Amino acid sequence: MPDLTVEKVDSASYSKFLGENPPEDPYSLPSLLDAYRAAFSREIEYLLIFKKETPIASCALSVGKKFSQPLVKLLPIRAYDGVHFRALEESKGQKQEYDRLMALQALEEFLSRSFSFYQLLFPPGVMDVRPFQWAGATVIPQYTYIMDLEKFSEESYTKSLREVLRAAERAGLKFGTCSVNELVSLHQLSYERHGRRPPVTQDNLRGLLGRLEGAGLLSTACVRNGDGKIVAGMTSLKSADGSYFFVAGTDAKAEKGASHLLYHEILKSEKEAGRGFVDFVGANTPTINLFKSSFGPRLEIYFRVWRANSLAARLASVVKKF
Repeated sequence: MPDLTVEKVDSASYSKFLGENPPEDPYSLPSLLDAYRAAFSREIEYLLIFKKETPIASCALSVGKKFSQPLVKLLPIRAYDGVHFRALEESKGQKQEYDRLMALQALEEFLSRSFSFYQLLFPPGVMDVRPFQWAGATVIPQYTYIMDLEKFSEESYTKSLREVLRAAERAGLKFGTCSVNELVSLHQLSYERHGRRPPVTQDNLRGLLGRLEGAGLLSTACVRNGDGKIVAGMTSLKSADGSYFFVAGTDAKAEKGASHLLYHEILKSEKEAGRGFVDFVGANTPTINLFKSSFGPRLEIYFRVWRANSLAARLASVVKKF
């Protein structure tokens, strides 16, 4: 691909590209990446993919080392990676698809040359990941539910969901907002009741959410019981047209229907605010799938790709599986 090159750039060049080609999701945004870098002391590497002298795509990577080998690793609790393509007129749809395919091929070749291991989570809009498959990377399909708020109606709810919502109202549960500190504590309790360790410490999570809230990217919502105690909570990341569910938590002693009421009220409020969609971010386990599907969203596929490019990285990936 002589016309395509991948180049490391500074944050200013990366931000300029995004300013000229606003992303649909928040995962590419410099302010979000800055919040992660500060909260987790992560190194972020910025890339632009050029066609001749014109940038056509951007990518932000969390880079590090293991056994002295450079690698690309996923940022903690980040739903999708920040891969973003330039906007073209609808009349150039075929050209855009070709540019995307070639850009991903150039990106894969760059990652394989530069890193012993890489892993990426593409957002649902990136459907054609064949360049990674062709290169021998492992491609894993994953799923999420997205609610198109223009079509959102309680009429699409299952009968059992409507019954649960009525029970929650009878129990005196109320929808409102909460602080980051309340949400972090609730998130911790959710993991403890399942006998699992949270993926990040409370301090790291508090720092991340506080920075995202300060940048105007984060909103909080919760359900409280009749005593005013928070029993279910959710944070959402905001984009120009939609919301992405982020960090959540539920009290083990919560009244029946607390989480159902939380989702229901968030969907209502997001529609009233004029947003176009809500991404539930994940539907990859049977229980989560059953709960989220009851609201009537559409199912979307997205892809996780990874590749070990050195013997040490391959051995490490094999050992990790066992």
